[in-house]
Amino acid sequence: MKRLVLILLASILILFSSCSRKELLDADGLVITAVNFPCYDAARAIAGDRADIRMLLPAGAESHSYEPSPEDIVRILSSDLFIYTGGESDYWVESLLRDLDGKVKTFSLIEHAPMVFYESEVDFLQQEEEEQEDGVFDEHVWTSLSNEIAIIKALCETMCGLDKDNASFFEENCNAYVVKLEDLKDGFSSLFSEVGHPEMVVADRFPLIYFVSEFDLPYLAAFPGCANESEPGAKTVAFIIDKVKDEKIGCIFHMELANTMLAELIAEETGAKVYQFNSCHNVSKRQFDKGITYVDLMQENLETLREAYL
Repeated sequence: MKRLVLILLASILILFSSCSRKELLDADGLVITAVNFPCYDAARAIAGDRADIRMLLPAGAESHSYEPSPEDIVRILSSDLFIYTGGESDYWVESLLRDLDGKVKTFSLIEHAPMVFYESEVDFLQQEEEEQEDGVFDEHVWTSLSNEIAIIKALCETMCGLDKDNASFFEENCNAYVVKLEDLKDGFSSLFSEVGHPEMVVADRFPLIYFVSEFDLPYLAAFPGCANESEPGAKTVAFIIDKVKDEKIGCIFHMELANTMLAELIAEETGAKVYQFNSCHNVSKRQFDKGITYVDLMQENLETLREAYL
């Protein structure tokens, strides 16, 4: 019912607001709406300044609790292309798309990369303390560089089909961007060839299953990637502390824009050093205003891992 109300409100706003479909589509190039940073950055990498691209999720905001406003629905309805992740975080999208009935071209990231299904026996510690679902698909497909390359290529093809006048420009940008992504992938591969395949201990949510799978890294994490925020249980804290001590693990990680309490507690008890790893799910307002990109964030991750493991 709530989504139906949003769509009805959006329809009224389209008719009466200054942000009408006609005015938006008079912008030079494509009008693209992206749900979150991975979607936004992928479109920006291809289109540059030859499209009107907007990210719905506010910079610095928690992505898993986002719900669209009526103005957001207006923006989606007014777009040539709507880019979203798919998966549990975008639960509201499927209903919206049924109501749109193909009026807006859409692109879902998870449709262009193989997805990982977390089985119930996967060792996320919090599952031992709370009742969990039997399994869930992880939607953070962009954390694999190979997946990101596949997404960029598929998105470029979609955008070229919508704007043939700029197709050669899009393809040139896409090819240059893919080279950067391949260089980054080679950089991570070289690092792990040098240091082996160390276990990543993440005292946080774990949106990195595609990253660790790509580079064959063992891992231990407190929560699954899209877990609801909660305080870690005593069993979780004790298990991670014991493992870090017993295996003399010198570094632990937390995600960007996250509560670092658990990581700091484990560091205090074990002497391990705390590092931030960027899942690239969102950026801070300062980073967004500076034009920070996925490549920038993954390059920072590479440098962080070099410091942690070398």
